[in-house]
Amino acid sequence: MRLTLEPGDDIAALVRAGAGESLVVVIPSMLDSLAMAQARASIGPLAIERSPATRVNAIVLVEGAASAHVDAAVNFLEQAQSTTGQVIEILPR
Repeated sequence: MRLTLEPGDDIAALVRAGAGESLVVVIPSMLDSLAMAQARASIGPLAIERSPATRVNAIVLVEGAASAHVDAAVNFLEQAQSTTGQVIEILPR
């Protein structure tokens, strides 16, 4: 399940409310530096909290990232059954 973190959202509440075997949090580049650091740092602990029933991963978007690359990364993480707690940064081409 793809979850999008919006500015001001609580990432822990977002992940805890998510359902399914795989949660992929999309973290936009528009977050301020503190919110970005908190979001990145929370993925590992949230993955541990939700395991083994749910895998939690994240994608950090850099401004200009192609939507096709974002979709490919989300699909990869949803299919990677042994991957949890990872953060992938999508750069513009």
